Amino acid sequence: MLHWLRKVRVSIEGGPRINPGGLDGPQIRVQFKVSKTISGSPNQIEVKLFNLSKSSRNSIGKEFQGLTLEAGYLPPQGGGNVGIIGKGRIRDVESERVGPDIITTIYCGDGDKAFRKATISETIQKGTPIPDVVERIFEDLQKQGIGRGEWKFPDDIRTLKRPYSMCGACVRELNTLGRGNGFYWSIQNEVLEIIPSDGFLSGTLRINEDTGMIGSPTVTDNGVKVSAQLNPDARPNRLFQYQSEFASGMARASTVDFDGDNQEGDFKMTLHGESASGSKVDEGVR
Repeated sequence: MLHWLRKVRVSIEGGPRINPGGLDGPQIRVQFKVSKTISGSPNQIEVKLFNLSKSSRNSIGKEFQGLTLEAGYLPPQGGGNVGIIGKGRIRDVESERVGPDIITTIYCGDGDKAFRKATISETIQKGTPIPDVVERIFEDLQKQGIGRGEWKFPDDIRTLKRPYSMCGACVRELNTLGRGNGFYWSIQNEVLEIIPSDGFLSGTLRINEDTGMIGSPTVTDNGVKVSAQLNPDARPNRLFQYQSEFASGMARASTVDFDGDNQEGDFKMTLHGESASGSKVDEGVR
C-alpha cells in the first residue's frame, strides 16, 4: 500500500466530529501520541486539535466523555487503511494560544471509567474455574462500558482450591488473578483482552521495507524494537513479523506507540516485542 495522503479523524461523544469522511474539503490539523501496552494499566492517548471554534472547545471536557481516534492513509487509487488507533475516556482538556493558533489538548485513558469506577464485592465458591471468576469480574467492567475481546488462558489454568473473596476495584482483582495464574489482561480500545503470559492472540502484522519499515530493527536480549509508517492494524498482544537485511524474526507486541500529525512531521508507529517461536513467547529471565 502507498503511504500517501494522511487521514486523521477524531470523534468526541456529545461533541464535534473532527475531519469526518475522506479528504474532501479542509482538514483540521491534528497531532497525536498514543501509547498502548499489554500490562494492566490504561493505554494513554493525547490529541492536539488546532483552531476549533469556541462552541466546539466548550463541548469538550465532560468527565469520562468518550473519544475515538482514527488514523491511516487514503491514497487516491484506493486501498486505504484508516482505522482506530485509540479509544478511551477524557481525563483532562486544556486550550492555549501558541502564536497564531489555539491548540486544544485532550488527555484520555483507554477504559478509564472502568479502571476508576468498576468494583466488585463477592465470594466465589471452591472449585470454580479461574476463567469463570474472570467472567464474573467482567460483568462489572461491562457496566462501565468495556466490551469483550479475545480471551485466551493458559492450557493448565486451575480451579479454586478454596472459597475466594473479592472486594474492591475490578482491575486490582484481575491483577491478582493474572499474577497467580500465568496470564496478562489489558483493555484495548475499551475491550478486555486476555493472553497467556507466554502466548498471543490471533493475527500477524508484517513489517518490512515494502510495508513501511523505518530504519533497521533494534535487537535486545529477548526481543526487538521496530519503527514503521503508521498502520492501525498494529496492536498489543499479537504477533508481528519483521524482516530486514539486519535482522528478521517474529515477536509478540508488548507495547505499540503511535506518533503523528496529519499535516507534517512524523506519522509512524514503534513496536516493542518479545521474541516468539512456534506457539510460545520468550519472556526472558523473570
